[in-house]
Amino acid sequence: MRRPLLLAALLAVVGLALGGGIWAARGGAQEATPVAAPGGGEAPLIVVERNDNVTDVDLGALGPSAGDLRVWGPNALYDEANTTDTGATTQGTCVALDTAADCLLDETVVFPDGSTIEIQGIQLGGGVPSMRTIVGGSGRYLGAAGTVWSKTFAIVRR
Repeated sequence: MRRPLLLAALLAVVGLALGGGIWAARGGAQEATPVAAPGGGEAPLIVVERNDNVTDVDLGALGPSAGDLRVWGPNALYDEANTTDTGATTQGTCVALDTAADCLLDETVVFPDGSTIEIQGIQLGGGVPSMRTIVGGSGRYLGAAGTVWSKTFAIVRR
């Protein structure tokens, strides 16, 4: 599998249920680890990934096929405007399930204070929006649960 060039960023919207409360980002590099949302309720954390560090490994049949592996990170996460580095990073793996680039994803988001969010699920290929599950976390995210919505805007193969 050839290494992809990502022309646009990955946008993730995260709704987190942590212990008794829901958490939301306030923006800026020092505030990348969200704080409790006022009055409870769900509040999104919106970040943009500049997918600079991506490696595709062709492990199945020649060309795109089940069993191929994508490994990425650490990739910086920027604020919603895609202008300020939040200090958080994302890294993970995705094992291809088919030639459409649908894959089984395992991802870790690490915040500046060392807190993490763990994400798993199916990432659909072809820029199709995907919902994945927050399966846990550490530090400020101990006991995290919720969902992540993401979309890759464009992938061009070299």
